[in-house]
Amino acid sequence: MLRVERVVCEDWAALEELRLRALETDADAFGSTSADERARPEAFWLRRILVSAWFLAWSAEQAIGVAAPVASPNTLTEERHLDTMWVASAWRGRGVGEALVQAVIGHAMAHGATAVSLTVADGNEQARSLYRRMGFRSTGERSPRPRDPHQMRE
Repeated sequence: MLRVERVVCEDWAALEELRLRALETDADAFGSTSADERARPEAFWLRRILVSAWFLAWSAEQAIGVAAPVASPNTLTEERHLDTMWVASAWRGRGVGEALVQAVIGHAMAHGATAVSLTVADGNEQARSLYRRMGFRSTGERSPRPRDPHQMRE
């Protein structure tokens, strides 16, 4: 049974564990590194939860996916950006990504957002396909990835 829940302070360790697993498993997908975030104290994780909505997808008692809406990097203050999207590889293609995207969009719209944006790295066709299915459309805007300027993202 799959469920998606907003992370509360009591779940900070589950968020940390899943985020570190994501950073270790798919390091190239993120701007941060597992070494950087592994060194962070509990207060860092609690602050993350209090400052922004984080969502975990659960199967039974195991966290299997994560996503968060953050302030958009562009100038539209009523826009949110889908960030930190990750699903454990064994759960990809099973509706977890869709459930997380729906949670982020629902939360963003309930809190005044009029649009939700995201970036996807070149070569990540599985994510690109998910985002197309969920109604996202290409803007054609491209930029180098912060951690690897030789790789592009849209």
